[in-house]
Amino acid sequence: MSEIANADQHAAWNGESGHRWVTDADRRDRALAPIADALVAAAHLDSGEQVLDIGCGCGATSLAAARAVAPGRVYGIDLSEPMLEVAGARADDQGIAGVDFVPGDAQTHALPPGRFAVAISRFGTMFFADPVAAFANVAAALAPGGRLCLATWQPLAANDWLTTPGDALLRYGHRPETQPGAPGMFAQSDPDTVTATLDRAGYTGIDLAPVTVSLTVGRDLADATDYVVKTGPGRAVLDTIPDDQRAPAIEAVRDVLAHHTDPTGVHLDAAVWIVTATRAP
Repeated sequence: MSEIANADQHAAWNGESGHRWVTDADRRDRALAPIADALVAAAHLDSGEQVLDIGCGCGATSLAAARAVAPGRVYGIDLSEPMLEVAGARADDQGIAGVDFVPGDAQTHALPPGRFAVAISRFGTMFFADPVAAFANVAAALAPGGRLCLATWQPLAANDWLTTPGDALLRYGHRPETQPGAPGMFAQSDPDTVTATLDRAGYTGIDLAPVTVSLTVGRDLADATDYVVKTGPGRAVLDTIPDDQRAPAIEAVRDVLAHHTDPTGVHLDAAVWIVTATRAP
């Protein structure tokens, strides 16, 4: 592995966070599938193209891209070796040969210069130590006129799938303090910040399109409750709740999710930005 710019994120995604994610990878990727679909559609992938997947995780978007560009290839990079192991196993299970998974930090990794027609990422760019340097490194790996297509979260308040259960949990706990601008789930939720970052990193034609999709957060009420209290902000609030209050807090989540349940599962809206840009000449 090349030099790591973000040691904290490397430790987290090769430690507790990474192992927690891989134990629930299939359920997480099923829930987020509408966002992966929106990303791949917006990238306008063509047969034969070479694609870079930044922060590819367990490989869901890399494998979707590989199917779209065959016989082209996809190069998936991520800090998390446990997640890359899942990605490689999925590629083998699905018989997809046109993908390479590489451990590394996209900010510092020696990416093949000018190789890729497209760089994509589903929530893989929110953890950069230096976003301008990272996106500039990605730009150098794009061919002239190469395309960038990202999915990043809109602000927390726009995401019902987080605020609906989160408001129930907040009756018992609180949100941990976070440093403004620190790497994390909403680090790229502000359009002006994203636009300025990409402009400085050498991109033109920068556009953020708001997209809202319905996520199926569980096949039934029990599954959905378990999922949302273990995901992102929900887990962070749950960790602040005293042990003797956790059961009623989780029951409060179950009660609010009951209003979003039908025979096909539990459904809540999620709001993302689909960010597109082009490498400057």
